[in-house]
Amino acid sequence: MKLSSKNIHLAVHESDPVFGSVIPPIYTSSTFIFPTAREGAKRFAGVSHGMIYSRFTNPTVEALEVRLAALEEGEKAIVTSSGMSAISLTLLHLLKTGDTILAHKVLYGCTFSLITNLLTRFGIKVKMIDFRDINSIKNAIDPSVKVIYFESPTNPLLEIIDIKKIAALAKKNKILTVFDNTFAPPPCQYPIRLGMDVVVHSLTKYINGHSDVIGGAVIGSQKLISQMFSKSFIDLGPCISPFNAYLILRGMTTLEIRIKKQSESTEKIARFLEKHPKIQKVYYPKLSSHPQHLLAKQQMAQFGGVLSFEVKGGRSAGEKLVNSVKLIDLAVSLGAVESLIEHPASMTHAKMGKVELEKSGIGESLVRLSIGLEDTDDLIADLKQALAKI
Repeated sequence: MKLSSKNIHLAVHESDPVFGSVIPPIYTSSTFIFPTAREGAKRFAGVSHGMIYSRFTNPTVEALEVRLAALEEGEKAIVTSSGMSAISLTLLHLLKTGDTILAHKVLYGCTFSLITNLLTRFGIKVKMIDFRDINSIKNAIDPSVKVIYFESPTNPLLEIIDIKKIAALAKKNKILTVFDNTFAPPPCQYPIRLGMDVVVHSLTKYINGHSDVIGGAVIGSQKLISQMFSKSFIDLGPCISPFNAYLILRGMTTLEIRIKKQSESTEKIARFLEKHPKIQKVYYPKLSSHPQHLLAKQQMAQFGGVLSFEVKGGRSAGEKLVNSVKLIDLAVSLGAVESLIEHPASMTHAKMGKVELEKSGIGESLVRLSIGLEDTDDLIADLKQALAKI
C-alpha cells in the first residue's frame, strides 16, 4: 500500500478483533488476563505474542507502533512518552562506557544537552563535527565509535546532510546510524530507504500535527528494536499513555495532505522573506540559494513546513518581530496545524550556551518559523505588518 492508504487502514481491524471498530479503540487497562499460567510464561519469555502490562505495551499503543513502522519502511517500532525519551532510550541502549558517539555539530538543543552532558557522565565519549564534510567523519572514526547521530534538515538552520554517503561509510566501519527524522517525516524523505539503521521521532510534531499530545518513537529492524524493547525499554519505562497513542493515530491519518499544504505555503513564504529588505538571510532547502539545495532535491520529495531566517538589526529586531506577529503564535514546537514562531538562541537552543551557539552558527538574529494550515497570504500579511514595526 502507498502512504495514505497505510496511514488510514493499517493495524485498524487487528486492534479490535471483537467488534471490528473502524477506529482503534482506547484500551485503558493497566494489565491483561492470561488464559493460562503457561501462556503468561510464554508472553514474558517473548515466545508468544500477547498483552501483559501497559508499561510494556498496550493494544492502542501497538496499533500505533505497527503503523509507524510501516510509515518509515522499518520492521518494528517502539512508541515512547516523548521525542527526548525516544532519543535517550536509543542512545542509552546502544552505548556503554568507553564507547564514542559521533554527532553533527548542529542538533536540537535538548539532544545536544543529552549527548554532551548526560552521556559523558556515563563515560561515553562525544565527538561533534561538521557532517557536511564527509572527510571530517572519516577522520573522526576510530574503533571506539559505535554510533553516528544526526538530523537532516538540521534544527534550526535547515542544513542538509548526505544521508546515503554517511550510511555507506557507517556500514563499511560497522557503526550504527541513528537519525532524527522529526523535521521531514514521510512523505518528505525515507531515511531507512537511504541506509539508516534507526530512525527516531518526536511524534508531537508533524506526525500528530495538532499541538495536543507529547510522544516519541524509535523505528528500525526487528532484531534491533526487539532487543531494545526487552533489554532497555521495559526497565527504563518511558511508555506512552493509550489516550496519547489514540490521538497520534488520529492525527497521523492526515499527515500526507498536511505536509503537502505546509510545504507549498512555506516555499511561498520563504521566497517572500528572501526578497524583503529587512531580512538578511533565509534558510529553506527548496530555495536555490540554499547551499545544499541540489542534495536536498536528491533525497527529499517535499521540503517541509519549517524555515529559519536572520533579521537585520540583531536580537532586538528579532524579538520585535516575534512580539509583533498577530496571526502566528509565539511558541516553540513545529509541524502543527497552526503557525508558530520562536527565537532559537534564547528558547529551543538556549541549553547550548553562547560559545556552542556561535560554533553552530545559530545567531542572535535567527528566527524559526513553522508554517501551519492557515491561508498563505494571511501569513505573509502578518509577517509584513510585523516587519514594518522593526
